[in-house]
Amino acid sequence: MSNTALQGQPLEALPLTFFDVETTGLGPVHEHRICEIALLRIRGDQMESSFATLVNPHRAVDAGAFAVNKISTTMLERAPSFAAIAEQVADIIRDSVLIAHNAPFDMAFLNHEFALLGHPPLPNISIDTLVLSRQLLSCPSHSLRALASDLGLAIPTHRAMSDVIVLRSLFERLAPMLAPLGITNLGEILRYQRGLLPGEPEPDPPPLVAQALRENRLLRIIYRSRSTPHPTERVVQPLEISQMRGGIYVRAYCHLRKDVRLFALNKIEEMELL
Repeated sequence: MSNTALQGQPLEALPLTFFDVETTGLGPVHEHRICEIALLRIRGDQMESSFATLVNPHRAVDAGAFAVNKISTTMLERAPSFAAIAEQVADIIRDSVLIAHNAPFDMAFLNHEFALLGHPPLPNISIDTLVLSRQLLSCPSHSLRALASDLGLAIPTHRAMSDVIVLRSLFERLAPMLAPLGITNLGEILRYQRGLLPGEPEPDPPPLVAQALRENRLLRIIYRSRSTPHPTERVVQPLEISQMRGGIYVRAYCHLRKDVRLFALNKIEEMELL
């Protein structure tokens, strides 16, 4: 089924793959890799498959990552490489909706591993429980651990399958909150992730952004952000437009950071279609 057809379906009719990765560090831009992965594929209330393994990243685990997940470089020496499990991972996630907490982080690492094997970006639609929780719940923190504590769920341990089990429980708490908002299918959930309720019009992006989205083109932008004292040049692949409290944003793959980022349209000082 195409992604367009999927978007008209209610969630209970779709295969959902909850997944989590533990990593050697903060991002693929620094050549960090997946060191553990867990996947749980369900349809309705039936589990279709489950898989978890340590992964040999062929590099050391950073001290900061070890402090979080307690996975040491020594523990990974006899683990399979991602290349050895890639086919099994691809089979589990095929034609399913991927669900993760802070999905862009996990998706960036998963796509990076497949890219190293010569594969294109994954075509799967993803749902981000971090975004949904921020929109549906009033909590002081929206980390998976904090949400689990607030909602009385099992506490995740920063090991992949432990986090996946809590992730599924969290999603099962969030999903019933969508129907009262008129959100009944996958497409409406994806719009809600972008800040749009059913019936609300799509944001009107600048013409060059709209053209890049329509034609799957790259943009060269000059961007002003809080993290850099001076505007920086980026090459980005626009993915979608989101409407948030702070204004309108474009979610795009940033080739500088090798990650999916949100860019506030009012902070883009120049843009050029490539």
